[in-house]
Amino acid sequence: MIHSSEIWDCIQSKLPRGHWVSLEDIYRLIEHNLHLDDEDHEWQSPSSKVPKWKRNVRNVLQHRKKSGDIEWNGRGQYKL
Repeated sequence: MIHSSEIWDCIQSKLPRGHWVSLEDIYRLIEHNLHLDDEDHEWQSPSSKVPKWKRNVRNVLQHRKKSGDIEWNGRGQYKL
């Protein structure tokens, strides 16, 4: 299972700086640059078909938004 530090390191190293990027593009960035195992692909809850790794990406973004490390435009886009 990928960890929040891996997710943030990938975002910092691969996300273009100074440009708004959609959440879907960030998901693709993580999916193509980190090794997602079977646990990452499990559903985040029994009633959700969203994989755990996407929830973890959102949690990292939310935490980093609060700390001022990344900006959010309120419409699903983020900027370093």
